[in-house]
Amino acid sequence: MDTFRPFTLDHGYALSCIAVVIALAVTYGRNRFVPRSAPAPSRFERTLAYANIAVWLAAHGWWQLPARFDAVTTLPLQMCHITSLIASAVLLTQHRTLRAILYFWAFALCTQAMITPSIVEPPSSPVFWSFWFLHGFVMMTAIYDIAVNGFRPTWRDYRAACIASASYVAVVLPIDMLLGANYGFVGQSKPLHPSIVDLLGPWPERLVIIVPLAALAMLTVMMPWEMARRLSRR
Repeated sequence: MDTFRPFTLDHGYALSCIAVVIALAVTYGRNRFVPRSAPAPSRFERTLAYANIAVWLAAHGWWQLPARFDAVTTLPLQMCHITSLIASAVLLTQHRTLRAILYFWAFALCTQAMITPSIVEPPSSPVFWSFWFLHGFVMMTAIYDIAVNGFRPTWRDYRAACIASASYVAVVLPIDMLLGANYGFVGQSKPLHPSIVDLLGPWPERLVIIVPLAALAMLTVMMPWEMARRLSRR
């Protein structure tokens, strides 16, 4: 296969590998670090964080080389690009606001990049592996932060994630309009493969839908925790 296509065996294998790695990381973390006795990151967590940063720098540095650079597509401005760095920061610092952003962006928004990935490179390309590594790391860290480090989102965290999301759009939308790009999927163009963006109508009208839809998606991943808290109080 010369190009990657969603919902093929390659897609399924990539998601399966990520699921296995997440299960192994969580199992190891729970066996070694639960209950946590200190807020400082473990050696395991530091190793994961720095490995991700190294892959992130190598992958995005590769795209910034003159032969490949294209301001419209290769700048590391997609939300998942940023969330991947936030994931490393969460492992290293356990900063509450970063944990909140990671949780809501990972489960409500970055999951779309894994369901309908915007890549064409096949498994023979390093781009394929770096894409799945970085996106998988986001999901692994978000799940690890819940299962091992005990993160539980609150309404204050939801508010922080909404503010961060609005700030992100405020930054990337002018860049999209200036370059004709589609960072954050709020630009005029559409992803390489069919995605939920295709159902939201033409640009710029779809901006009126995308922003509240993102807030609703984050609300959806907030509600199970709120319901659990209400049930526990009863």
